[in-house]
Amino acid sequence: MKGLDIMLNPKVTAVVGVSTSNPFSPGNVIFRKLCFENNLPTYPINPRGGTVEGQPVYKSIQEAPDDIDLVVISVPAKYVPGVLEQCGQKNIKAVIVISGGFSETGNSGASLQDEVMEITGKYGITMVGPNCIGVFVPEKLDTFFLPSERVARTRKGSVAIISQSGGWLIERLEELASRDVGVAAAISIGNAATTKVHDFVEHFGDDKSVTAILAYIEGFGQDDGRKFTEICARVTQKKPVIVLKGGQSEAGHRATQSHTSSLAGSAVVASSAFKQFGIIEADDEDEVMAYAKLFSFPERPMKGNRIGCLTVSGGHGVIATDEADQYGLEFPAFTEEDQAAMRATVTPAYQGIASFRNPCDLTGSASDTDYEGVLRVMLDIDYVDAALLLLLPYAPGISLQIGARVANVAKLKNKTVVAYVPDLDKYEVIIRGFEINGIPCADTIEEAVQMINGIRKRSKYLQRIGRL
Repeated sequence: MKGLDIMLNPKVTAVVGVSTSNPFSPGNVIFRKLCFENNLPTYPINPRGGTVEGQPVYKSIQEAPDDIDLVVISVPAKYVPGVLEQCGQKNIKAVIVISGGFSETGNSGASLQDEVMEITGKYGITMVGPNCIGVFVPEKLDTFFLPSERVARTRKGSVAIISQSGGWLIERLEELASRDVGVAAAISIGNAATTKVHDFVEHFGDDKSVTAILAYIEGFGQDDGRKFTEICARVTQKKPVIVLKGGQSEAGHRATQSHTSSLAGSAVVASSAFKQFGIIEADDEDEVMAYAKLFSFPERPMKGNRIGCLTVSGGHGVIATDEADQYGLEFPAFTEEDQAAMRATVTPAYQGIASFRNPCDLTGSASDTDYEGVLRVMLDIDYVDAALLLLLPYAPGISLQIGARVANVAKLKNKTVVAYVPDLDKYEVIIRGFEINGIPCADTIEEAVQMINGIRKRSKYLQRIGRL
């Protein structure tokens, strides 16, 4: 969709709905960010004219210059059709409507939304919204009406996020920023009157800089569910599509209709369709975050569901085993031969106190070289499909370089490796050592297991369609 290319990479913008008296209005917040944070030439629009931030205010879109790529509209709902009509006459092809008061409010709003859809259809305008918080593309575009100093923005990354809930999207961005996970773009689609979730999935599916697509969906409009799965059937062959589906309960179904007027549909039918077309369904927000981080790293497939676990704490190994069992992941017992091979790599003084059954418990006496040696053997075992590293850096023999050293061992093998390291400032060097070298690090043992399960889900689908 050409309009999305223009929208996500505009050269000149305009904001309809700036105020000459209230510098904190949504329109003014958006205008300042576009001008001063994104460094985009931006025209302020208000029928009263005047000046804003030292710039002349145009009284209408028609009076503004002709080089506008994207218009952001933040005016009362009743004025939106008129503004869109002017955009169409000026041949503007990309519009974001922040304003609420449309189909989410009932019949009168629905009628107004129908009018908006008719105008955008007539002029071929690509519109996001109405009733949304906007679009964010790191280093390029920020039309969120929330001040930057109040809401964290993530760095540039490779995961694209599309959400029917603006609030949910903001929370995820806050969490991703706190964990230094970047995004390629974050889209709040609101009522999705004209541009739907599947339009963005298709767009990002063709974007080589995007490694994964994540969507929060409350429901689908008429026939949109079918289009979504049809597009995902193509996109999921190239990259992961992760979905968190809201409105699963009866109460959630009712809330969905009052929020974005979407049809929640049957949770069972939706889950079945997602699985059929290779869409990875997240069960909750924790899994969403696990998958968002996991798929920002290069994928390494899993041929089965068997995990080799390496730890310096027996208790953490037990917890990991319990977590894995919930997802149908197995910790196969290592053969006597393989145990002997791992034992031989460990410092001789500690060979008698370590356990190599699976999980392998190297105890608090382990060193960097012990970890490296055991992992090298483990990844060569044919009945190990992935490795889970539970690294508690309390052991005196473990250095701050262990992340990079162990990751370099993993690089030599084409198997999934996920690490757990406590998310503490003093271990930042270890975490970065893993992640700079392509090994995702989880904040909790549960999250590490969820990451492996995400890769397993993805691999099962690729196997089924003959891509693995």
